[in-house]
Amino acid sequence: MVGGRDEVVGASIPRDVIHYNILPRLPYKSLSRFKCVCKQWLHLVSHDALFAREQSRHGSPISFGYVYEHTQGINFIPIDIPGELNVRIAGSSFSSLLDGRRCTGVVASVNGLLLLLLQRRSDEQNDRDAIDEFFYVWNFVTEEGYVIPRNDHPYWRVGLVYDPSIIPDCYKLVTLIQQQKGLREELSFEVYSSRTRKWAVSHRKLLIPRCGIASWNTFCAGRIMYWACNPYAVWFDVVKDVAGYTLLPQIETLGPRHVLGATNDGILTSTRLLPNNAMAIWTMSKDGDWVKKAHLENLTTVSSEFELFMPLPFTGRDRLYVEMVSYSKQKRVLACHNMNTHEMTIISEMAGSWPPSKYLYIDYNRIARLGSLGITEC
Repeated sequence: MVGGRDEVVGASIPRDVIHYNILPRLPYKSLSRFKCVCKQWLHLVSHDALFAREQSRHGSPISFGYVYEHTQGINFIPIDIPGELNVRIAGSSFSSLLDGRRCTGVVASVNGLLLLLLQRRSDEQNDRDAIDEFFYVWNFVTEEGYVIPRNDHPYWRVGLVYDPSIIPDCYKLVTLIQQQKGLREELSFEVYSSRTRKWAVSHRKLLIPRCGIASWNTFCAGRIMYWACNPYAVWFDVVKDVAGYTLLPQIETLGPRHVLGATNDGILTSTRLLPNNAMAIWTMSKDGDWVKKAHLENLTTVSSEFELFMPLPFTGRDRLYVEMVSYSKQKRVLACHNMNTHEMTIISEMAGSWPPSKYLYIDYNRIARLGSLGITEC
């Protein structure tokens, strides 16, 4: 007690330590309140890309779900984890997004941006039946949309890259182009930048042995796009304009379906559907080697009602999300397989969509952190 007042004596903490080492470790709910402390903290939590990257690295609570297209539009499937933060995305905003438009493809979702393939009737008076088809980037948080001209290549080979901690204020679309050159494949890349608002062909090309490019199997991790081209994973770095490929995990029997993914820590994963509805999961080590994480036996014994089990990209923890299909009942559901207990839990039945379409993983918390960051588009 000094002069009738309590005084706390201690070393002052550097501002950078508070901003980038202490605050990023707090739950998003607490940070939402701290934004009212001062303008600097408001900017830090809402707009600072370095802060967003540090927060995502320190294990903030995870709330996520999947988005998919169906005959009437777009559906969200929330995955609620008891005891953890569950940020929700209002589906009502998509009514204005699809006003007068038809969604023909849910292509990609990265850090709060959703890439769609849309159609609308042409404005040309001479041909009222003409249809315009174009890409459309939608920001979940700001509810802003951007029209991107369609290129001439299959839209399911297009990926979306947006990481404000690496490429500030800019997103890019990348298309994988395939041409046969004898017994080999020549792979090249066409890139659209929101800064230039143009498609440009990269000078980088790959010549690899004949491969099979899987429809829909594209994935973005940071600044790098991946395509599963059995038996390879082809990658393209949009910042360095560098491309390459690596072998996928090798097994004696190749399964009919293979999906790439990544954990919340950015570790590349590989999941393959094996004969008899078995599945195997690998993760990539720091040395670039594939390490087998799990082997799941015949899943038909878990749920005999369904004939086909399609793995979704593995995103970590002990859960694998699976689409289960019943051809006899024209039914498809999203389910979760607990690799520890071997229990299969049905999360939701898919509405208005047959045959199966592409699912996209969305991290609600990451969307809340990064989705409001500015992007360049005129």
